[in-house]
Amino acid sequence: MAETMEKRYRLSLSWEHDKEENYLNRLSAEGLHFEKISGFVRYTLKRDPSVRYTYRLDYQGGFNKKTNNKQEYIGLFEDAGWEYVSSYGNMWHYFRREWREGEEPQLYTDRESMVGFYKRIQSVILILFLSNLIIMSVNILRPGPIRIVLLFLYAFLFAVLGVGYAKLNKKIKQAEG
Repeated sequence: MAETMEKRYRLSLSWEHDKEENYLNRLSAEGLHFEKISGFVRYTLKRDPSVRYTYRLDYQGGFNKKTNNKQEYIGLFEDAGWEYVSSYGNMWHYFRREWREGEEPQLYTDRESMVGFYKRIQSVILILFLSNLIIMSVNILRPGPIRIVLLFLYAFLFAVLGVGYAKLNKKIKQAEG
């Protein structure tokens, strides 16, 4: 049977990476396997009903082409039995391994690593929040009706980021036990 490629569109939020993993795992059970993500909403999938995978995501930035530390990072997961699939924004990294019934493999198996994972995401949300607060402070001084529109847009953005930050805080507390 010839492999075919499909596109799917879905918005995923950083603090809900587990929902994205579940989505990719469900698709894999249906014979659709993740290949890459573009524009943070477009998934490229390959149809192949002969195999099923378990997908996991990791958030890790700071890779440098000169030091080739991304290859070292990927190698750590490959040594643990994971296949590197793709990255988005050179920060979100997608891994998979063949699915086995009754198994729920995780990229991180200790609490400290899980807490570090959540804190990395949380720090980016905090930076986004603070930088947008500065931008809002400048834009809110503009005269005219646009100020009201901007105020509502920023209120929505801050609410979304605040919810994400709080959800990650809850996950950190759960991981710390």
